[in-house]
Amino acid sequence: MIVAILGAGPAGMSCANACLSFGLTPVVIELSADIGGIQLGNFHPNLWLLGEPEETGREMSLRMARHFAALPLTCVKQARITAVNGVAGDFNLDYQTPAGEHSLAAHAIVIATGTHPRGTPELLALTAASDRVIIGPLSETIRDDIRQARVLILGGGDNALDHALFLAERDNQVRVCTRRQFSARQPFQDTCNAHPNIELRANCTPDSLSLDDRRIVATWGSIKVRYDWLLAMFGYLPNTDVLTCFAPELRPSLSPSGHIQTDIWQRTTVAGIHAAGDVTETPQPSVPTALAQGLVAARAAESLAL
Repeated sequence: MIVAILGAGPAGMSCANACLSFGLTPVVIELSADIGGIQLGNFHPNLWLLGEPEETGREMSLRMARHFAALPLTCVKQARITAVNGVAGDFNLDYQTPAGEHSLAAHAIVIATGTHPRGTPELLALTAASDRVIIGPLSETIRDDIRQARVLILGGGDNALDHALFLAERDNQVRVCTRRQFSARQPFQDTCNAHPNIELRANCTPDSLSLDDRRIVATWGSIKVRYDWLLAMFGYLPNTDVLTCFAPELRPSLSPSGHIQTDIWQRTTVAGIHAAGDVTETPQPSVPTALAQGLVAARAAESLAL
C-alpha cells in the first residue's frame, strides 16, 4: 500500500518512518531542496523536545533528517504538486520537478506541509526590496548579523519579546510595537520592561513603513523614526496552498483559522486523506506534537489496508 506524504518536516518524516513499521510504502514529496522543515532555520534551543535541552531547532532537524535519509524509502525533493484526483484507495498525484512532470498512484495521502511566518503585503514588498526586513523568527541573520543597531520589532507575542531580549543582550536598541496589548507570557514582559535596551509600546502600529537607503523609516503621524532593522513577528499561517491543486471534492474542510480539520486519528473530512503537524489546528504546535501526529496518521492509513 502506497502512502503519499506531502512534506518532509518532523510530521512527514515521522509518518514515513511509521509507515515502514506498519508495512506500508511511503513516498515523500517535498517542495524544497532540503528535508527537515521550518525548524531548519531555528537557532534557538528547542524547548519542547525532551532529552536534548541544549539542541537547537536546526540541530534537531538535521539529526532527524539524517535518520530519515537512511530509511529505505523514496523522497522526491524540489517537487511541486500540480494535481490530485481519484478516491480513497486510488489517488493519482501529478507533480513537477526540475527533471519534468511525474505521476504517483497512491492508496492514501498525508498532508504534512507545516506553516510559514505570517506577513502583510506591505511587509512582503519590503522584504523583496531590503535584506534588513525579516518576517518571522527563523533567521540566521538575526543570530549573526544584527549588532549595535536600532531594531524595530512588530508583534506582541512570545517570539517578539524573546527576540527583543536576544538582540538587546547584543548591544542593540530595540523597540517592540504591537497593534493591541502584548500577548506574550508575563515573565517575558517583565524581563523586557526591566531591560534598559528595550522599549515596549502597546497600541503602537506604525502608520506606514518605507525605505531610506538601507534604513527602515517608520511613521507615526508626524513622527518619523529610522531603524537599521525591522523584524515582523506575527505568528504563522498553515501551508494549505497545495489544496488548490486537489480536485474540489478532495479538498478537506478547514477550521476558521485556516488549518486542516482532523479527528483524533488525523483523518480529514475526505476519506483516505489525512493531515499531521502544524498544518492542522492543535493547542500546542510543536515538534513533539508533529511527530506524534505523523505516527497516528500512519496508523490511520494502515487501517485502510486492513
